Order: sequence, then C-alpha cells, then structure tokens
Amino acid sequence: MGLSNDGKLNQLLKGLPEGVAASSAWLKARGVSAQLARKYVMSAWLSKLGRGSYALPGSPVKWQGALLGLSRLDGLELHIGGISALNRSGDGHYLPLGGEAAIHVWCGRKLPSWVGHLHLQPGLKIHYTKLFHDSVGQTGLTMMPTGVRDWQLPISTPERAIMEVLSEVDATLGSFVYASELFEGLTVLRPAMIQQLLAGCTRVKVKRLFLFLATYHRHPWLKRLDVSAIDTGSGKRQIVKGGHLDKAFQITVPESFIVN
Repeated sequence: MGLSNDGKLNQLLKGLPEGVAASSAWLKARGVSAQLARKYVMSAWLSKLGRGSYALPGSPVKWQGALLGLSRLDGLELHIGGISALNRSGDGHYLPLGGEAAIHVWCGRKLPSWVGHLHLQPGLKIHYTKLFHDSVGQTGLTMMPTGVRDWQLPISTPERAIMEVLSEVDATLGSFVYASELFEGLTVLRPAMIQQLLAGCTRVKVKRLFLFLATYHRHPWLKRLDVSAIDTGSGKRQIVKGGHLDKAFQITVPESFIVN
C-alpha cells in the first residue's frame, strides 16, 4: 500500500495545518510512531524541525506556529502577554523599526526542549512567574487570530498586560520610566477587570506600582476602583535603587516622580 493511501497519514494531513509545529508526543497519540515519522520524513510528507518536533513541508514554522503547536495541539496553557500584548493592542508605543526582538509568553510550566531547536525570529521570551491566583482564571485574556485556519492564541488584554510589564520592572531608572510611559497611555482601562486582577495578583510590588502610576498619571478610571479592598501588604518596598520613598504607597521611585 502506498503512503498516499495511508489512513494515519491522511488523518495527520487533515489535523496538522501548514506552518504549525507538531511534537512527537502529538504524533504518537495519533498512531504515528517515531519509526513511522521517519518514514514520512524520508518520503517528504513531513519535515523534521529538531529532536521531537515535525511540520508539514513547504511553509516555515514561525512563532505563531510554534505556540499553536504547544497550545492547540499539546494543550499547554500559555498566552502572549506583557509588551507583546500591548504592541498588538496599539498601546506599545515603542515597537522597533526592525520588529520585536522577542515575543513575551506566560506559561505555567517549562516548555519542551524541541522549542529551542526552532531558532525562531523573533524568538520566544518565556515567563514562568505565577502572577495571579487560580481564582483569576481567564480574566484579562482574550483570543487573537493567527491566520492559520480559524485557530487562535490567548493574549492578555491591556489591563493584564500592563501588570505583566510591571512585574518585570527592575531597580534601574530606565525600566521604571519605560513602564510609566506605557502606563500613561492607558486611559481607557476597564475598572471592573482591574479590580479583579489586582485582587488576585500575587505580587505586592505590582499592586503598589500599578496604583502609584494610576495616581501619578491621574487616570479617570482610578476613581472607580475600591482601593481599600486590595491587599497591598505591609512595610516598604524598593522599586528603584536609590530612589525616593513615596509615602502613600511605601515604594521607592525616581525623584522626578515625587509629587509634593
């Protein structure tokens, strides 16, 4: 029997879109053993991307195809977030002329090793930090079309994405200023969603910095938040090394951000 009449191959061709990476585990679950996968590669029905990953020949696997393989095929919970999500909602402001250096992805567990064999451009920057309690669930996530069939990828809304950005602020002045400039443009966030996300956030630093920047930039939606219901912890927190203490939120910020 020729491969063109192979039922497993026909099922594979129907289930795997061009440009999407398929793991060997996904193939095995559909009856395609490692030996049979090698046979398909030799017959040019499959291309081997690296150890443990395959794709249909002809279309290159880009970052969307890698993430679709992980989420849609392998069922891994992940989403595009942070500055990558803000860029796609039009709130990023600083997209380089040459494009993004990396796509920021939040994921609950370590990615399989085959992802590193793909040499994606732009690459994937994976964040494993659990920023929200399980009770938050899918709040602050929406779906983004990928151009592959009707398949979509989860992506943070601006409300969640800016909190992910704030979680990455380090002790340098530049990092703080960059986050503040992004925050300044977020004038139409949804208070109900912010309330739920802040209540479920696991990082005191993020909650205090969010509320500080909302106050500093005088965003109108701040008035609709119940700040008293948000647990911001106790004690002082250093955000900017050598910065000045903001007494209201007990965090160190650049001197230029202190309002008398």
